[in-house]
Amino acid sequence: MRWMRRADTLSADRFSAWMIGLWVVLLLAAMGCVQYLQHGDYAYLLSGLTVIVACIGCLLRQAWARPVMRALAVLLALWSLVSGVLMLQHAGDFERARQHALSQPQLAQIALWLIARAQRTWQVGIALKALAIPLLLWLAWTLGRPRVRAQFRSRG
Repeated sequence: MRWMRRADTLSADRFSAWMIGLWVVLLLAAMGCVQYLQHGDYAYLLSGLTVIVACIGCLLRQAWARPVMRALAVLLALWSLVSGVLMLQHAGDFERARQHALSQPQLAQIALWLIARAQRTWQVGIALKALAIPLLLWLAWTLGRPRVRAQFRSRG
């Protein structure tokens, strides 16, 4: 009978915002794995699979997964920061490409369309990295809190 359960077991069933963060990371890692597989980038594919395993372990509240996910979240935040800075260094490339396309009248329309599309993709990538950094750092911090740590169980 569910209504007769003790109060201490009910706390584990409550809504946990950190689990939403894990689901977001899990879904993005899965999407990344599909892309890495298509491009044959097996090092990134292995990294993505590692993130997926850690996320699933955390969602199942396995004690081994919590420190692994904390470390991965910090590493992913640092990677997002570094790759975002590298992307920002190329922000002026779009204007140079536009000027070059305009100097070639036979290609101008299609080239401008492709440049605009690439710039939108670049902007979305920068925005996602800017959102990912605080989410990942928050997730790493939250997984270290005693109240969350108590929700994980050891094997046995």
